[in-house]
Amino acid sequence: MQNEHIDNHLMLPIGAGLQMGKYRIDRYLASGGFGNTYVVTNTQFDEQFALKEFFMRGISHRESDQTTVSVSNSDNAQQFTQQRDKFKKEARRLRKLRNEHIVQVHDLFDENGTAYYIMDLIDGEALSARIKRTGKPLDEQEATAILTQVLDALDTVHQQGIWHLDLKPGNIMVDGTGRAVLIDFGASKQMSSGDGMTTTTTAMAYTPGYAPTEQIDQTLELIGPWTDLYALGATLYHLLTTNRPPRVSEVQESGAFTFPTAVSAKMRHLVRWLMQPSRQKRPQSVAEVRTFLSEPFVEPPVVEEDDDTIVEVDVAVTDDTVGKVGLDSHSQASKPVASSSARRWVIAAVVLGVLAGIGLMFTLQKKETPVIIENADGVATASGMYFKSSLGTGAYTGPVNEKNEPNGQGVLNFENGDVYTGKFVNGQLTDDAAEIRFANGERYNGKIDNGHFTYGTYTFTEGDTFVGTFRADNLPDKGTWK
Repeated sequence: MQNEHIDNHLMLPIGAGLQMGKYRIDRYLASGGFGNTYVVTNTQFDEQFALKEFFMRGISHRESDQTTVSVSNSDNAQQFTQQRDKFKKEARRLRKLRNEHIVQVHDLFDENGTAYYIMDLIDGEALSARIKRTGKPLDEQEATAILTQVLDALDTVHQQGIWHLDLKPGNIMVDGTGRAVLIDFGASKQMSSGDGMTTTTTAMAYTPGYAPTEQIDQTLELIGPWTDLYALGATLYHLLTTNRPPRVSEVQESGAFTFPTAVSAKMRHLVRWLMQPSRQKRPQSVAEVRTFLSEPFVEPPVVEEDDDTIVEVDVAVTDDTVGKVGLDSHSQASKPVASSSARRWVIAAVVLGVLAGIGLMFTLQKKETPVIIENADGVATASGMYFKSSLGTGAYTGPVNEKNEPNGQGVLNFENGDVYTGKFVNGQLTDDAAEIRFANGERYNGKIDNGHFTYGTYTFTEGDTFVGTFRADNLPDKGTWK
């Protein structure tokens, strides 16, 4: 979805020259909320590089000469200037970082009313693209090889007092030789040498699932190496499983982490350690992680519960269900307790009792063959119903009206992998607090009216965010970029 919203007239023309012909635009690579990336040739040496151009989506536009960048609304001029300065600061930071696993910046200049920097062109693929292309996790040996290289990059970054703050599969490139390269320092922060506080007061962008509490809460004084190491754990989990990393609020829940059987106990332990919600319980430095990897792993002992251990089973029970499973309860909201040896049977009996009580039997269904169930209150609910909306076609699960149209709080899983979660009004996606998760990692949270974004927050894969109003074509209109 990211590149589908970018029109060709917003790009520099192929063949255009920069720096008096020193660089020639060869082809377009990608776009984000704050810039466009191209492949260019240094005509003096006939060498190819990547060129990043500062261009704020929804705020910048291209003049009639197809090269000059200006601001669509004068009210946004100050914001454009501030973000352009941040863009140049990112280039200067990268320039100082000398490591084969960090993308190298070679040039920085102003032209066409905006800023550009030249960096290495990596002949490879982002790990997020690879997972999406193959649909398969990396084996542990390859994941470990990438992990050690990223640790090497982070060591260099942290020694300079810089925190990357957007480590994720999309920001790790792997070339044909297996070399991993850390890219995109747009969210990074530099620590001052005096008081240890960050040198900038701009808000921290972050990617849900890869950001710990201190980053989400924008608590600058609590940011440190452990913040990037949390994201490293989330990245490692995604590479080993292809699963979305659990959010901070979920990591301590039962079943938050699900690993393939081939993943070793040592690697599972490392992921959980890196993703501890408390920053003080995570590794505090790259050195700690390296030490862990180099030493033999002794799995922590599992504390077995004896038959006298009382375990609370979090299942709501009705009076009818209590009768079926033989539990002594008279409250609809009561929770049964069971000994360790019997708790699984109690849970199974409760579930079976509930199903028997309402006379239902569930089977796997194709999306073209929906299951529509009417409960005791006369409310009909669809499961996997094939539905065509203004944003696309997919499988709908949730309440329906008398015409079997989505009507109420539900979920629509689009055929392309996007997911809408929110309210429907007689078949229309209409909600004041909806969420759309796009297959490429981008996300919209906010108000949606008949399938159109009106006011909310759009988070791009790079972690950039736009908060404000949207045009009829769902592009950002007026608001704030972070």
